[in-house]
Amino acid sequence: MAWLTGGNTGSTVLPRCEAHKGELMNLWWVFVTVGILLMAMEVITPGFIIMWFGLATIVAAIPVYFGASTSVVLITFAVTLLILTVFVRRIFTNRLTSKRGVNTNAASLIGQQAVVIEPIDPLKATGKVRVRKEVWSATAKGTETLAVDQIVTVKALDGVKLLVAKE
Repeated sequence: MAWLTGGNTGSTVLPRCEAHKGELMNLWWVFVTVGILLMAMEVITPGFIIMWFGLATIVAAIPVYFGASTSVVLITFAVTLLILTVFVRRIFTNRLTSKRGVNTNAASLIGQQAVVIEPIDPLKATGKVRVRKEVWSATAKGTETLAVDQIVTVKALDGVKLLVAKE
């Protein structure tokens, strides 16, 4: 364990002697492997956080490879992680996030025309419409029953039902 502390000097220097050269090579590969594993874990976690730890670990492997002191490795890791999480993550997430709020799935149906395929009775809360080749349960605003084959407009979502109104 003396090779981790640099012998009797008390300094925290990684080995530079030939006897421990193989251990040093393995140590920087450990950093790279852990970094790659952390980046791979980002696939199963949301938020773009773990990826930056992985990249910082890989960057910290550089001073390990050259036999820098533990403090240099830790400072390299910390500064790299700070830069990545504060600045690069913000740029990265801004490019991947839509600023105009694109409607997806059911929310994109609002404003679309639909055809009543089963009479819509607001009092009984029954009825169905076809929108874009999909059949949805529907209810109507007001108390008026809407007949089959009538064209309606989707006004809102109410759970899994569409709220429709006559055109």
